[in-house]
Amino acid sequence: MEQGFVPASELNMRIEKLQRELARVELDGALIVGNTDLYYFSGTVPTGFLYVPCEGKPILMVRKDFERARQESALEQVVPLDSMRKLAPTLQEYGYRPQRLGMELDILPVKDYHRYQSIFGSSSHIEDISGSIKQQRAVKSDYEIRLTRETAAIHRQVFEKIPGLIREGMTDLELSARIECELRMAGHLGATRFRGFNLELFMGQVLAGETAAAPSCYDTPLGGKGLSPLFPQGPSGTVIAPGRPISVDFMGNYNGYMVDQTRMYCLGRFPSKLAEAFKVALEVQQMVEEQAKPGANAALIYEQALKIAAGAGLAGHFMGYGQPVSFIGHGVGLEVNELPVLAKGIEIILQPGHIFAVEPKFVFPGLGVAGLENTYLVTETGVEKLTTLPDQVLELPIG
Repeated sequence: MEQGFVPASELNMRIEKLQRELARVELDGALIVGNTDLYYFSGTVPTGFLYVPCEGKPILMVRKDFERARQESALEQVVPLDSMRKLAPTLQEYGYRPQRLGMELDILPVKDYHRYQSIFGSSSHIEDISGSIKQQRAVKSDYEIRLTRETAAIHRQVFEKIPGLIREGMTDLELSARIECELRMAGHLGATRFRGFNLELFMGQVLAGETAAAPSCYDTPLGGKGLSPLFPQGPSGTVIAPGRPISVDFMGNYNGYMVDQTRMYCLGRFPSKLAEAFKVALEVQQMVEEQAKPGANAALIYEQALKIAAGAGLAGHFMGYGQPVSFIGHGVGLEVNELPVLAKGIEIILQPGHIFAVEPKFVFPGLGVAGLENTYLVTETGVEKLTTLPDQVLELPIG
């Protein structure tokens, strides 16, 4: 599946929104350097820099590869830049001498921050614009929603093949590899971008049996043991056997805009204790579907999820065991961990265009895990489930 170029009308709309924000916070311009934000505002991912002035046309300055960037980006001003030292002089040629400059300080290394400060001189002050960018990207346009729908449809087709891939005696790693092959054959880009320092994620993970309940080293409810302490998440070589639950959690990414989805499988009977927990996960999901409307407070939805888990006597197993994560949902888009988040104390007001994944999950050491995950779009009246695969645990025949 070939990804088309981002239309000029879409890029212009994004640039104009950013410029309004720059004017509001009284910044002269923003210098965009992160790959995901470069793509969002320019439609390409070069080695280079995008300068968005508070007023005027943006300039994409490209070190590598200029010809490719000029082909992929619909921006009017795409210019070559043979040295980072010429960054400020190039901007000056176009009449820009920013004194207050916004940059993505949530992802910019300190070493690079000091280098940029040296390039622009002591008279310029670099300020953080990352929060504004993340809030803007959280509200998807019609174009972005269409691409997300396309991703969800393809992802369903891949998940529909999973029951036919599961065999007794295979390992969780082998099953994961077979699913990964199906994902790639369906056009999965292979990338799963995660914003933040030391945050890592593969396309997804298959977790089987009691090893699925291994404590996660990351800010996720499920992690698995993994194959090495160097990357402590995902399948670990556990053999798939009757009565051993299987959690399959994969990001769909076929055009840049992702969806997140988890389903449960089992050869033979799904353990009764996990089956009861799965019912509670469905209750949490239903509550979110009823309450996640424009104007709703995401933090209050999270608190209601905790009450449901506690009312079922499962508070100690909800969203992790021992050290649970403090969220039940996260935004998705060009990156996995976008806004909004349904999390403790983060009072985000939902609005049309927000897209987020909800993942109520329960962890039982020595037994396994139960739960599911779906991706939703906030509409004018409520939410629409984009990942439409049935929400059931699939009990598969043995042999």
